Amino acid sequence: RVRGPRAFFTTDQLTTSEQTETSNDKLGWADILGTAASLNPEQKLEWWREDRGLSEHHYNWHVYYPTGEPVKDRQGELFAYMHEQMLARYNFERLAVGLSPVTPYGPGIGWDKPLLQGFNPNLQGFSFRASLMNIPDGITLGTRSVLSSDMRINRERLLKAIARKYLEDPSGNKVELTMSKLGCTVEADEGSVNRQLYGNLHNNGHVVISLVNDPDARYNINHGAMIDTATAARDPVFFRWHKFVDSIFEAYRTSQPSYTKQDLQVEGIQVDSISIKCEPAPILELKKNLDNQLYTQMKDETEVIYMHQKESVIRQTVLQYLPFTYHFKVSNTGEEDMKLVFRVFLAQLNML
Repeated sequence: RVRGPRAFFTTDQLTTSEQTETSNDKLGWADILGTAASLNPEQKLEWWREDRGLSEHHYNWHVYYPTGEPVKDRQGELFAYMHEQMLARYNFERLAVGLSPVTPYGPGIGWDKPLLQGFNPNLQGFSFRASLMNIPDGITLGTRSVLSSDMRINRERLLKAIARKYLEDPSGNKVELTMSKLGCTVEADEGSVNRQLYGNLHNNGHVVISLVNDPDARYNINHGAMIDTATAARDPVFFRWHKFVDSIFEAYRTSQPSYTKQDLQVEGIQVDSISIKCEPAPILELKKNLDNQLYTQMKDETEVIYMHQKESVIRQTVLQYLPFTYHFKVSNTGEEDMKLVFRVFLAQLNML
């Protein structure tokens, strides 16, 4: 599962690096440019989707939580939560640049209509997808076939299980429904309650979309970026597909009792205030108040890669932030010390 530079840097970037290296016998430099044309509205966020850090995050999560090994503690729940948080951050970024939030796209939700978003990953070994392509009724992958109609049935069975509050194992026994069991079953990892009944919905969606150019392998066209966890998040449809997957998890969430005030409180603990403070920097000389302000900027960084047993350096412009600190003021009226964990979600309101 190790992925090399070809999964994280475009063909143009690697070619420029190699040409510079050949002509100067020195380290090669290649500026990272987005793959979308300016006429494409999704181009506004290509810098975010095609940031190597995002792809590495998604790839490494799936390396640590593989589908073909015994599941780890709460793996299915974390599968749902991790992708939900990717969607939450992406939607904030979309709103900041004037784009609407992600809409779901999957069997039973838009799957019967052409896929508006095209994508050219410009990655070695991956094909592009034109806009307004229809999702095939089925695809062939080696000896395995995947039918869109089966995926629609899988979704309906999962929603029925949520309504009934239990899953069924291969013997027909009722299995208590939890978010972790649901997540494992949707991803069809080793923790799936019943692959035969509920299928391989999440992974099959990635496969079907990646093979939209050549669903029956007739022309030997390469897969699209959605086939690989190291490249999928670069594609705008990745977020639409996971919005579809998340709609199943959301059906489960809304079926659960609402939290009470007592659920969210820790006896004797009171949060008095929360703030962030940005560290002083030359760029902020004219700013008098740095409280509750987080400053980001596009900045060059370099990455050393190894191609053909030679070292090259690729320069890329990525989003960076000025150092900042959290400040939590908490009161403890109890008699004993307590260990607290804070979960913080930061998102920008607009793009200045």
